[in-house]
Amino acid sequence: MRQIYYAFAALFAVALLSSFMLQKEEYGKAGYYADSLHGRKTASGEKYDKYEFTCAHKTLAFGTKIRVTRLDNKKSVVVRVNDRGPFVEGYITDLSRAAAEEIDLIKIGVTRVKVEIVGASATARVAAETDGNTSLLTARTVTKSASPAQYSDELQPAGTKVAVATVENLPTELYSIDVQKSRKEGFGVQVSTLYDADNVLPVVKKLQQEWPTKVLVSVERDEAYNKNTYRVVIGPFTDSKSAAVQQKVAARKGYKGCFVVDLTGM
Repeated sequence: MRQIYYAFAALFAVALLSSFMLQKEEYGKAGYYADSLHGRKTASGEKYDKYEFTCAHKTLAFGTKIRVTRLDNKKSVVVRVNDRGPFVEGYITDLSRAAAEEIDLIKIGVTRVKVEIVGASATARVAAETDGNTSLLTARTVTKSASPAQYSDELQPAGTKVAVATVENLPTELYSIDVQKSRKEGFGVQVSTLYDADNVLPVVKKLQQEWPTKVLVSVERDEAYNKNTYRVVIGPFTDSKSAAVQQKVAARKGYKGCFVVDLTGM
């Protein structure tokens, strides 16, 4: 049974707190899976889902999350390794269709990229009310500052020797996020549908630069498949006509395929 998670703030914070040690960078070519492979088994045993943010890599452990960055336009996406390959000279990864769309790879097919294991440590300070019936939350005031990650020993008993972990010389970011509930009324423009929380924050941050105080995220939980769907929306607007005007603006800014949605149905 499909359910809506109203506590998006908690999920978002957990996703941001995930961190992996940065081990290496790789440079090479990246392509993407043909749609005909949708539903086929990958090397990990999972079925390839073109709507998920996944990829193939020759050696990294299944489940490893990596950031793939195009060297020409600097667009990046975080994906999870669930397959082996590509076994073609010069290639270092193959992306799912959803991931390829995120970095505008569909038209050109192949591009040079940098691949790095996700090693940024991010901490989110989230303020949100979680009671009431709503699935829309307004993302506001995203700020960023560099800061090393540390673990405090102040809660340990006196005389206890505690190892303090400090991440040095790694790109770390500290985010302050104010997440508030939004009423399900009016209209909006849906610009992105994401299946990995790691990719939500970059999209929200970019949209806030163009539409301050007008960024919404709808979180839908599918218990049957144990996964979340994050729908990023510009809004709310009082009527569909106003939303349609912003839909055209968003399309001109590169959000191809965006469309007007009735927020009462989310």
